[in-house]
Amino acid sequence: MRSTLRTLVKSNYWASIAYYVLTDLLAHLRFLSGDISTTSGTIHGALSVKESVNYIENVFADYKKYSGVKFHGRVAEIGPGDNCGVAMLFLQEGCESVDLVDRFYSIRDTRSQATIYNALGLKYFELGEFLENADLNDEATFKSIVRHYGEKAAAENFFAAHVGYDFIVSRAVFEHLYEPRVALERMVSALNCEGYLLHKIDLRDHEMFSVTHHELKFLEVPDWLYPWMTVWTGRPNRVLLHEYRDAMQSLKLEGQLLVTRLAGVGDINPHVPYEAIPFMLRDKSTAYVRAVRKRFAPSFRHVSDEDLSVAGVFLVARKTAP
Repeated sequence: MRSTLRTLVKSNYWASIAYYVLTDLLAHLRFLSGDISTTSGTIHGALSVKESVNYIENVFADYKKYSGVKFHGRVAEIGPGDNCGVAMLFLQEGCESVDLVDRFYSIRDTRSQATIYNALGLKYFELGEFLENADLNDEATFKSIVRHYGEKAAAENFFAAHVGYDFIVSRAVFEHLYEPRVALERMVSALNCEGYLLHKIDLRDHEMFSVTHHELKFLEVPDWLYPWMTVWTGRPNRVLLHEYRDAMQSLKLEGQLLVTRLAGVGDINPHVPYEAIPFMLRDKSTAYVRAVRKRFAPSFRHVSDEDLSVAGVFLVARKTAP
């Protein structure tokens, strides 16, 4: 019954908006009461141990592949969710410590997580030093990994008080931040010189409307209304490619934005700069944008078809100036 009602609501544009406004208000009230728990980020709850290990390895492999460097020093991972396996792989690579930064607490089964950590420990012998005397059911006992939660751990706030990082990384997190531009500025300040930002950013609507409408339907919501639907639930913030490009330029970051997905086309693998994508795919995606953009909110009307067509990016950037 509940699933059927949700499907009916999502099939209607304005009913969906009303539902998102209501649930965002309820999330705000819950957050004010001190409840920061969420089911978002609970990726590993539905995976087998083997699938979880593969997922962790793939995330880490992406950071390795697209940065092209050996990891070292201090790391901060934004929005790690219910598992610290990626942090463990940074440690086995040779990093000193990893801060795990999350505004919300992702609900988890600690016993299930312990089986994943045990599997990683058996596969990567370098983790023995970090897991020695640790209780796998209690991440607080893990050497060199520290969790941070709550409003002080929001990415926009955390890096105003924590500095000295060599790498700051995230996967599918930036699209959920209050103010990604502010977060980027503070991350750059928190980086050591020659430090890296590695952020894989999903620019889609996370099925807010795209289940029953076209995939860019969320860009039609009026600019004044959209924050009322999204801020407290962490739904996508609609900060798109052109804003990240502008931020990189103004912050004098050396690097690139690799395209991971195009609207109307799908995933781009391997991830490459926009210009390196075959023309046929770029043309198909921009045609898709042109067909649906006439009702977009005013803030997107000046944005080029090419920029609007990019539905996912991997920000790879290095701080070259103190």
